[in-house]
Amino acid sequence: MTTANANIVDHHRKASWHSLDQVDVKLQDGELEAASQTLWEAAAHGVKAAAARRGWPNASVNDLMKVVIRLMKEEDGPIDLNSNLLIAHSFDRIDRAWEIPLSEYEVIYAKGPVAELLRILESMD
Repeated sequence: MTTANANIVDHHRKASWHSLDQVDVKLQDGELEAASQTLWEAAAHGVKAAAARRGWPNASVNDLMKVVIRLMKEEDGPIDLNSNLLIAHSFDRIDRAWEIPLSEYEVIYAKGPVAELLRILESMD
C-alpha cells in the first residue's frame, strides 16, 4: 500500500469513529435527521477505508455495497458485514429521504450494528 493510500485509509478510519461519536451529539442537540445521516456516514467511511486499503472503487453507494460483497466472497468476511451495512444504509437521509420518519430510539439502536461493522472491517486488515 502506498503512503497516499495509507493516508486515505487512516482518514476514513478516523472519520468513521468520529462520525459515530457525533451521532450522540446530534441527538442531544435535537438534530434527528443529522444524527441519522451521520450514522450512515460512519458506516460509509468504514467501508471506504477497507476499499482504499485494497485499491477497490468506493465512490458510490453501489461501490460500497460491492466492497462488502467482495470482502465476504474473497476474504471470508462474516455475513454481518452485509446486514450491518444494510442497516446503516437505511439511515441515509440523502439517498433515502422519502422513507418513514425516524425516532431517536431507532438511531440509538442502530449504533451497535454500525460499530460492529467498523470493528469487523478493521479486523480484516
